[in-house]
Amino acid sequence: MLVWKELNYGIMSEKEKQQIVSEVNILRELSHANIVKYYDRIIDKQKAKIFIIMEHCDGGDLQQLIRRCRKSSDHIGEDFIWKVLT
Repeated sequence: MLVWKELNYGIMSEKEKQQIVSEVNILRELSHANIVKYYDRIIDKQKAKIFIIMEHCDGGDLQQLIRRCRKSSDHIGEDFIWKVLT
């Protein structure tokens, strides 16, 4: 399953636009089992939006995991933390 992230670059500074270009270029080059797979990007110049098409992660991203754990007062296991870091 694929998902997309929509970014409105029309309200961004030139520096922020360059950062997005750099990040998309990095995502395109990464290939690892623990990194969300990048598929493509679509630029809608009329609406000044860029859509980044990526692999869907059933469990969400790391930020969502941390938020869920904080909300439920759970702890993330040390084994999992080391796995993510390595």
